[in-house]
Amino acid sequence: MKNKNRPFFYEEKKPSLGKILLSAAVILIIAIIFGYQIPVVRQRISEPLYAAGSFFLNASKKLLEKTRMYHEPEKKKEVYDPIELPDKEVLFAESLENLSAISQEDPLADLRQTPTPSEYSRVADWEYLDPNLNYAINSNGKPLDIAENVNLIPPVFEHGDLFNDGPAILSACLRYWGVITNQYDISRFIHPKSTDPYVSYEDLIKYISEIHPDYSAMVRINGDRDIITGLLQSGIPVILEIQNKSAYPFWPDDDRLQESYLLILGYDSENNIFYYQDTKKGNTLEIPEADLLADWYPSQRKYMIVYPEDKDIEVREILSENYYEELNNQRALTKFRTDSELLPNNPYSQYNCGVMLYLDGDKNGAWELFEKASELSLPQRFLIYHSEMLQAALELGYADDLEALTSDLLEKNLDDEVLSVYRGWAEILRKDYKKGEELFEKANKINPNSDVVIYAIKYKDTMLNY
Repeated sequence: MKNKNRPFFYEEKKPSLGKILLSAAVILIIAIIFGYQIPVVRQRISEPLYAAGSFFLNASKKLLEKTRMYHEPEKKKEVYDPIELPDKEVLFAESLENLSAISQEDPLADLRQTPTPSEYSRVADWEYLDPNLNYAINSNGKPLDIAENVNLIPPVFEHGDLFNDGPAILSACLRYWGVITNQYDISRFIHPKSTDPYVSYEDLIKYISEIHPDYSAMVRINGDRDIITGLLQSGIPVILEIQNKSAYPFWPDDDRLQESYLLILGYDSENNIFYYQDTKKGNTLEIPEADLLADWYPSQRKYMIVYPEDKDIEVREILSENYYEELNNQRALTKFRTDSELLPNNPYSQYNCGVMLYLDGDKNGAWELFEKASELSLPQRFLIYHSEMLQAALELGYADDLEALTSDLLEKNLDDEVLSVYRGWAEILRKDYKKGEELFEKANKINPNSDVVIYAIKYKDTMLNY
């Protein structure tokens, strides 16, 4: 109805659809900005928002690449002279006194007194849980009584923020032991930039050793049901990493295969079910044993435990020779070498054996298996979580491979400090020191507390003279 108080020349207009949509968009953006400041809101909207932005940017890049008329011809790979890489302990030593102390230490003193070679050198029994699953499992530790179910009291649940499942799971583990903490206390130290796509086991261990030295923490390879249930029976939750699918694609043709941390809290021996906490999905979730073991296999069945020092005797008894890292590695080498022979077309069996060969000092043998695993098709994100292939390429002088392996992932996410460091090492191998230093400094801005970054920066400051 026309307003009689308005002049006759006033023309009433309805707002256009464009203005309505623009206003709605502005209101939505303001709501997101304010909501993002609230942790509970941010934890739920950060991943879909980041995934949508990443997908749009990567789709745009792909479209632009298709419109380019010129494509650079493929270059022949060159092998460069390997560079001298000092031991981490030597490069990190703050003084000559510290360096002298390091050189006199024997970190395996206890191990050398342990008469266990006949134990770890034996060939394990094999158990195929399902003929359709491309993996094998053997009983690896001390057999334990698992007749009774075990369920630990789950810690208060905290929804994980973007790429923050590592700090979120570690904070849950610490809360289990009575430590008052949250994921942000941890991520400020080891994951300062939220778009950094990964927090490694080494980062988690570093946090415990520096912030909670009254707790022990260790990571071991080639875990199994008996080890997990034995630890649970002693009241120790287990952190491990499994392969799963992200809820959203982050770029066109994204295979969505990622690796996420879980906290194992219980086991039902009658139904062969593990209970766990997942910071994206909730508390006291269930997963069949066979599914857990299959999804755990791509990460070499690594597991991490955090426990008060007074439980160390129990841990030694449960892990047996696996308590010692060198013996654990030797057992894992035997197991994964057998896997690679039994499952020659499985990329994970090849890569896992390559990891163990690399740790055993056989870089060339490791590289052959890494290349074979790549030819068999590893997931697109795989090298974000597993840098052993990159380290082998560095030590062998394969700068072109380093560039090829890191460049595509860095185009998809610029904020990966580990990939940025290895991309920098490729330039150091080529003696393009300025470009290498720029990449090291870029990584330092992303995460200055990462040992991978600290090593690269110290190398730059102490070893490069040009």
